[in-house]
Amino acid sequence: MLFVNYIRKGLLFSKPPDVDDPQNFMATLLDRLKDSLALTLNHFYPHAGHLVTKKEDSSPSYVVFVDYNNSPGAQFIDAAADMTISDILSSIYIPQILQSFFDHDRVINHNGHTLSLLSIQVTGLVDGIFIGCSTNHSMVDGTSF
Repeated sequence: MLFVNYIRKGLLFSKPPDVDDPQNFMATLLDRLKDSLALTLNHFYPHAGHLVTKKEDSSPSYVVFVDYNNSPGAQFIDAAADMTISDILSSIYIPQILQSFFDHDRVINHNGHTLSLLSIQVTGLVDGIFIGCSTNHSMVDGTSF
């Protein structure tokens, strides 16, 4: 699976209609999501690692494993887009702009040697929030994600 793309999944939410202070709402939401991710990574710490390839001297083979001690960690990105939920959902086709809602768009799993194995991007929309998650197939597969 090293030469296929990262798994990308996204969640689209509308903002609550009664938000008095939209900037405070987003700041609070982002803080809570960061805290939640940090707590989750305590239990699933390999997701904060990166891939390492080691050549075995005893046989002509290579071993690929996750090193979570010397890694860049999982990524958390805060972004904004000047568009609405309707701009996304009204199209018959997936809008090209959605590719920018994922940090690891069209990245292959082998790049997990230098890139994070897990990346969460929260994109604030005019009337909603899109949470894009990119993860390496080495960590999960399509049925467990």
